[in-house]
Amino acid sequence: MYYIEIKKSATNIFFLFVLLNFSFLTSQNNQANLNKKNLVESFGFEEYVLAINNDSIHYYLYKKKSHTINNVILFIQGSDPSPQFSYSKSKNGYLKYNNFIKNDYKNIPDNYGYIVVEKTGFERLIDENNIKVPKIYHQKNSLQHRVNRINNVINSLYKKYQLTKIVVYGHSEGAPVAAKLATINTKITHLGFWAGNALPDFFDTILDIRKSYQMKEISIEESDSSINEVINYFSNIITKDSLNTDVDDFGYTNKRWFSYSEPPINNLLKLDIPIYVQVASKDENAPIESTYLIPLEFARLGKKNLNFNICSGCNHSFKIIGENNEIINKWEKIFKGFMSWVNSN
Repeated sequence: MYYIEIKKSATNIFFLFVLLNFSFLTSQNNQANLNKKNLVESFGFEEYVLAINNDSIHYYLYKKKSHTINNVILFIQGSDPSPQFSYSKSKNGYLKYNNFIKNDYKNIPDNYGYIVVEKTGFERLIDENNIKVPKIYHQKNSLQHRVNRINNVINSLYKKYQLTKIVVYGHSEGAPVAAKLATINTKITHLGFWAGNALPDFFDTILDIRKSYQMKEISIEESDSSINEVINYFSNIITKDSLNTDVDDFGYTNKRWFSYSEPPINNLLKLDIPIYVQVASKDENAPIESTYLIPLEFARLGKKNLNFNICSGCNHSFKIIGENNEIINKWEKIFKGFMSWVNSN
């Protein structure tokens, strides 16, 4: 998360820009100007609203000033139910502008626009210290819902600009969204599938349980019993109420679980556009053991449109945690490599 702080003084209110992996030029403001437009624009983005079938789709566009864009790159985040932008007020009089968007937009070519679509229910101006997951988020949250919204944004952008390349990359839960989206929207020219699972979530859970047994963390009986519980849990979702939107102990709904049970590899294999798969060897959320299936299936079917990459020693966020808990963040390097690949394909 990145933020800008606004500090009160005796005579004025001025921006104090806090450096967290980035820097900003100073700019004057005051708390009376706290609104969504000012917040979003303080990070260089503009907010747009697309009205489609009783749905107001909010998305954010970053582009370099005085440059015309003819390519766009759209990022799809994971499952975290939170806004892309928020603010917070501290007890000592600081007002902070918060940005949950990665720094990738700072590393795009001049003729690119960078797009992020807001999740349903988080469109308003939100206080960081009082983020509540709105009911409508869980009611709507599904693979198809996210795909449909982003698909509409891409179609709108395509009409507005003379676009040559439309690059879509998704991380974590955003990866299967991106893969599904690319099977529907043929305007997409390049796909990034980052830290996504090749098979459904429940298979990865079973795999993790089995690994726990192999590491002697649990007994074989506990492993078998836990795996059966996972299978039964998923079976009950399918057979009893796959569209239920009550939130379970994991923070998800049956509707969400069911929609993401479609194996992402099935959608990847349908595509002929260039695909950049980025996995992490120590991914705690999307086990690399299952994602190895992706290059194997592409090879078996004779498909030549895959670029498969492993971040050795990296976790789900593409960070390496050292023995003394020092952190090496590989994300920026990976993104730059991804953009280099886009430009050469």
